[in-house]
Amino acid sequence: MKAPVIWLKDFTDIDVSVKELADQMTLTGSKVEEVIDYKLSGVYVGKILSVEDHPDSDHLHILKVDFGRDEIGHDVQIVCGAPNVYVGMLCPIAAVGAVLPEFEIKKGKIRGVESFGMCCSGEELGPVASGKPGADEYGLWDLSKLDNVPALGTDLREFLNIDSYVTIDFEITSNRPDCFSIEGLGREAAVTLGKKFNPVAPKLKQEGTLESSEVAKVDIEAPDLCYRYCARTVEDVKIGPSPDWMIEKLVAAGMRSINNIVDITNYVCLELGQPMHAFDLEYLKNNHIIVRKAKEGEKTVTLDGNEHVLDADTLVIADEEKVCAIAGVMGGENSEVLETTNSILFESATFNGVSVRKTAIKNGLRTEASSRYEKGLDPENTLRALDRACELVELLGCGKVSKGYIDVYPTKREVKHIPFRPEWINTFIGIEASEEFMRKTLADLGCEIVSENGKEMIIPPTFRPDLEGEADISEEIARFFGYNKINPTLLSGKETTLGGRTREQNITEKIRDTLVSCGFYEAITYSFESPSDLDLLKVPEDSSLRKQVKISNPLGDDSSVLRTTMLPSMLRIASRNSNRGVLSAKIFELAYVYIPDEDPSLLPEERPVFSGFYYDNTISDSSSIFYHIRGIIEELGKVLGIRALSFEPLTDNPSFHPGRTAMVLVNNKECGVIGIIHPSVADGFEAPQKACFFEIEAKAFIDAAKSERVYKQIPKFPGISRDLAVVVDKAVAVGDLLRCCKSAGGKLLKEVEFFDVYEDNKLGDNKKSVAVSLIFRDDSRTLTDDDIKTPFDSILSKLEKQFDAHLR
Repeated sequence: MKAPVIWLKDFTDIDVSVKELADQMTLTGSKVEEVIDYKLSGVYVGKILSVEDHPDSDHLHILKVDFGRDEIGHDVQIVCGAPNVYVGMLCPIAAVGAVLPEFEIKKGKIRGVESFGMCCSGEELGPVASGKPGADEYGLWDLSKLDNVPALGTDLREFLNIDSYVTIDFEITSNRPDCFSIEGLGREAAVTLGKKFNPVAPKLKQEGTLESSEVAKVDIEAPDLCYRYCARTVEDVKIGPSPDWMIEKLVAAGMRSINNIVDITNYVCLELGQPMHAFDLEYLKNNHIIVRKAKEGEKTVTLDGNEHVLDADTLVIADEEKVCAIAGVMGGENSEVLETTNSILFESATFNGVSVRKTAIKNGLRTEASSRYEKGLDPENTLRALDRACELVELLGCGKVSKGYIDVYPTKREVKHIPFRPEWINTFIGIEASEEFMRKTLADLGCEIVSENGKEMIIPPTFRPDLEGEADISEEIARFFGYNKINPTLLSGKETTLGGRTREQNITEKIRDTLVSCGFYEAITYSFESPSDLDLLKVPEDSSLRKQVKISNPLGDDSSVLRTTMLPSMLRIASRNSNRGVLSAKIFELAYVYIPDEDPSLLPEERPVFSGFYYDNTISDSSSIFYHIRGIIEELGKVLGIRALSFEPLTDNPSFHPGRTAMVLVNNKECGVIGIIHPSVADGFEAPQKACFFEIEAKAFIDAAKSERVYKQIPKFPGISRDLAVVVDKAVAVGDLLRCCKSAGGKLLKEVEFFDVYEDNKLGDNKKSVAVSLIFRDDSRTLTDDDIKTPFDSILSKLEKQFDAHLR
């Protein structure tokens, strides 16, 4: 919300600098985004002394000008191309170094002739000149023709009253509709500075000969959407330009001047926060206003010239034949005020904010009016705003206001009564404000304190719908008491309480830290996905993954359900990185999948899952990538102290390669999967073909994690290491081989680790070589080769018997 400082001064005495005002307003809760100073300096009223044609141009002129200032010069050369320049003309002239809204003036050469400034048109001076007499004409702004001709050498900042264009841009929250007005911000400034507040109090002469209630009629057929509708008629309307003081305020607030009647509605909208509209009475059938819902398919053309097809949920302002405006959004072209307009009807109404917002979105019309209505306006402000508009009509002399007004008020807003307990407020905030300070602050904010049944109650003003309870009142006291004066303290009774993470949070962080230490980067993806993602994953139609939570208001089909697996998110990250030239990547995410409850009225289960992938386009053998990921999962199990972590072959998951996939088991219960992605799935997501993905339920790892560690003494005697490479069928799982070795190795076998797999046609059809490392040790003595011969032979024998394995 842009508030010109000169406009704020209409409501209170501002005796501090703009910067100090902005700082103090921010501290009391009205956050200032920016202080905007109009860019215009170094431009003066100058006089054209001579005009000569440029020797190398058919339209340029070489001028001699007098700036009327000794420090700049009285005979300065400027090259100018304006067609209306003449000797003796007074016009705005920018000296070298002058700053204009769009650029800065520098010394230069134009077609070989030096130029020491620029003669300006009204357009080049920006919006401050817009609407001024002669400023909008083509060519230089001829100041000689003005009624009040400025003196030679006058600074344009002074002549155009630029200081009034210093504007403060406030960031207003949506629960403060009162601050979407200059008056509301003026009230905040007055309370902040401790000054008197001067609200708008319109006074009308009503010099018209007619009665508004006899000229026009208003009916509300949708009282749930239109809470109040007020109207006045104006006779003998004279359309013309607005006065300079009004134009200056409108321009400084970000609006352009159109004509006096339209400017009045915009002025009141900015000043009091109440949108208004003016109808030409000549085009209202029987002067009858009907506030109703549109008929399905009904059409109207708005003031911007666009046709809109309305539905039955759209609230409209109509007469007895047609739609004349989309309520709270924009007026209709069929009743707009023209230069020939003789009588008008001013509308000031309060509409349902939700209805206005939906209508504005459906019709693609975001206006100053709709942005205010959707935040919830004060119905009690409606008539006052109407009177203010008519007061301005009388002030500008652009019409005669008819006597009386029309006021249809079917739906009144209830105002909550809030207990006034000064001691509770001090305890709640942690301050020691006096009761006198609280009463004065609340009164300045428009609150009334009354006695009800022996208790003091606060009645908030109707323009403050955000004040609903004692906590809201406390906030009002706190922000004017001064947030910087509140001493920071611990919560009452919690002085010795220390914060900390739960067991689950600590283990979750340990999972993250371990994966990062293994070279992974953490990603964050959206929980929304498209139902078609499961088709790309080749998920069967009867799979539980197909039971997804549907979003009632999705942004699009590609984000219409909550994910039941994180694989699509990971595949897209892998695709994006690989397609952009990243040769190798390790990415993981620890987030939630959403499993719907059998009862659709209940919220879905949010199941924590950690998922990720590893690909390396420089490695041709995908099996090494698979075993690398398996090793990382095993390392994670060791860090968490999970003793019963194992892997089993998995061949029936259509998303993964059937021969290079394993299920992850904790305590013999399946909790996840790791594997090379299926080639057809990789093609569907344009992901790397040899990428290994994993998806594991975090809860299984968290539940099985052991924080206690049992100390084991470092062995006093060395062990004997033997590497064993056996050739087996490709279908034999490495995990089965390791378990076989452990069971056959006896007490002397301390460690069994897999470290290589090799496939080659020379090994035989459908064969592979698996290499493991065996470590034998005795805690009481040093072993010899003879000591380990028996267990080693036992291992070979059992491998041969169980898997038909033979030494490579």
